Amino acid sequence: MTYGQMRHYADTLNVTISSALLPAGMPGFYDETTRTILIDRQLIYCQKRCTLVHELIHWQHADATRKGVYGARLERRTRRETALKLINPLEYQTAEAMYESNPYQIACELDVTIQIINDYQLILDSSHMHCKAQS
Repeated sequence: MTYGQMRHYADTLNVTISSALLPAGMPGFYDETTRTILIDRQLIYCQKRCTLVHELIHWQHADATRKGVYGARLERRTRRETALKLINPLEYQTAEAMYESNPYQIACELDVTIQIINDYQLILDSSHMHCKAQS
């Protein structure tokens, strides 16, 4: 689904989505009190798409902005769910074989950010470790 299609779909949800110039290092933001998502207008479409999915997951869970351990836990959960929503396992496996596990090339092939690839690889690594522990 493209960023535009996602924005169109999100219009049917109980959330307001807008573009804004956000501070450096902040691609997006969700405010639970106003149920508003802001996406940095300077991002390229691939980044906007990934950021919108990430922020919609915060919205889905009604996450209020938090700092500290709890905030870090919410962010890890959101990044994990974002990677799982954006990456098709078969497409990932094919891209990984084609590009010899190069995260940048895999990200380009799957039209996601390198961060999404890194998060997905962490999921795979933890699943692999979990399977080893149960053997």
